[in-house]
Amino acid sequence: MPDLDLISAQLDEALQAIKSLTERQLHFEKILLDKSLSPTDIAGLNPLLHRNFIGNADAAQQKQLIQSWQRYSPVVLKHADLVGSGFRAFSQNDEDGILLRLFSHIGHTNRYVVEIGSNCSDSDVGIPENLSTNLLVNHGWHGTIFELDATECSRMRYFFARTASTRHYHWTREGMTEYYSPIIIQQAVSPQNINSLLMTANAEPEPDLFIIDIDGGDYAVMEELSAIRPRVIVVEFEKRFREHYSVVQRDREQFSRRWQQSGAASLTAWIALLESRGYTLCTVGTCCFNAFFVRDDVAEGKLARMLPEAAFNSHPVFSVIDEAFWLAPDESWHTI
Repeated sequence: MPDLDLISAQLDEALQAIKSLTERQLHFEKILLDKSLSPTDIAGLNPLLHRNFIGNADAAQQKQLIQSWQRYSPVVLKHADLVGSGFRAFSQNDEDGILLRLFSHIGHTNRYVVEIGSNCSDSDVGIPENLSTNLLVNHGWHGTIFELDATECSRMRYFFARTASTRHYHWTREGMTEYYSPIIIQQAVSPQNINSLLMTANAEPEPDLFIIDIDGGDYAVMEELSAIRPRVIVVEFEKRFREHYSVVQRDREQFSRRWQQSGAASLTAWIALLESRGYTLCTVGTCCFNAFFVRDDVAEGKLARMLPEAAFNSHPVFSVIDEAFWLAPDESWHTI
């Protein structure tokens, strides 16, 4: 005999669930019909269109991923393994997941990150969008962040001083808030000052991770970098040259209005520079904005070298995109 009481309870539960869904749907439709809402207000209801409220505090879920990767990973990770692990918590695209997969495989030494160029400008509630915050907030890393804009530095300090996992590294003394980690430095970074800034900040000589994204001048800064020797370097590149040109735009202020760019150096130009410094290209993010280089002694036996054409030939969109999408450099670009 079926348990009628149990069936009745299950039916009641299902009806309540349907009622709840219906009420939520009606509420949502009412919001959409509200003529006072702007398109920006409506976009804010969708976490895919509004980055402030993407789930970014679930460290436990991320750590379960790390454990599964460590248990089942091949001995040598390839580009497809790394990019296939990508996801976003605080990063602009899928870089957070790629970095976690990478460090779960090669390990870490000091969990120290240096990031040059970072802000909260895409967040209405002051959440940083960068590659270091997920590591700092969810995985116990520490480090230094350089940013030119004073307002953005203040917003980042406010965020880290109040976030549950990092607020313990900040305290108030004699009316002044002091910061231990991450250290936020408001400073323009240039080829002339990069090494002195890092030494003044007492940055680790061999940090696990170094990221640079200053929308021009990145390549020149990296040409002069000598104060530290990171294990992993992440740089932004101009994808619309594919792998066909090894070029750099050194005077971006003069020419940047002509371009819709993702970087002031091509991928092959970065390879030319960083391979000569002892680094191997291991992967490129799904959106082809950022390239991940690993120091040769760290990558050996653990990571496969990625050829630049693989970023495009293996990509489900860029491998078949209209040829008009790709560009040839104009006079503002210099061959490396």
